[in-house]
Formats: sequence, C-alpha cells, structure tokens
Amino acid sequence: MGADSLYRFPARMESLVSMVEHLQSVATVPDTATVLRAETALEELLSNSIVHGGGLLLPQAWVWMSATARVDGVLLRYEDPFAPFDPMAKIDEALRRTASPMEQQPVGGLGLLMVFRMADEFRYLRDGERNRIDLLFASRPSR
Repeated sequence: MGADSLYRFPARMESLVSMVEHLQSVATVPDTATVLRAETALEELLSNSIVHGGGLLLPQAWVWMSATARVDGVLLRYEDPFAPFDPMAKIDEALRRTASPMEQQPVGGLGLLMVFRMADEFRYLRDGERNRIDLLFASRPSR
C-alpha cells in the first residue's frame, strides 16, 4: 500500500475537522459511504492516539495522515509517534470478547475492531519511531 505525502496535525481532537476536510478533498469516490467509513476510522485512530497513546500527556505531539483516492476506493495512512502498539493483538482480544453475551462484556475496547471491520485492508507497521496504520476502504456499489 502506498500513500501520498503525509500531513502533520497536532495530536488533539480539534485537529479532526482539518483531517476530515483533507480526507474529503482527496477522496473523490462516487459513493459517500466509503468516505464516511474512512472518516469514522480516522476519528477512532486519532482518539486512541490521544487517550491511550499518550497525546493527553504530550500537548505538543503530532500525528500524521494522508489520503489517496484510488480506482478501487480510498487509502488512508495514519501515523503517531507514541509507544509501539500493534493493534492486531487488541483486535484478536476484542473478537474473543464479542463471543460472550453483550451483558457480560466489559465496556469499551471495541473501537479498533470497528475500524478493522470497516476497512477492506488493514495493515500495521512500526516505522522507525512511529506506529503506522494503512487502511483501504474499497468503493462499494450503491444499494
């Protein structure tokens, strides 16, 4: 998965507006549901960086993202500089938790699973000092 130039944003929820605007300006696919899935994933990833990754403790921290329109959909790359965190372990844990009845499941911990299920491709890589997640949101025919 390749991606265009990365854009840097402060690791704060206020950055989400600018990040989504960038995503929308690039993601010129015919179905709005594809872009909405990418926006939702972007919000979850940013929120996780801030709340769980350490963004709250490092007010001068940055995150990076890029979006690329492709014939088959939208490619989203998201990077943060926080401690190494492979989301696949948490996704496996969340999958096991969903096997239990809803009333027996602890609150939270399903956001990454949601991102994983919305994306058609999900890849994680520790790239130098950054966590990198590449997501492909494939265009789907209108219903």
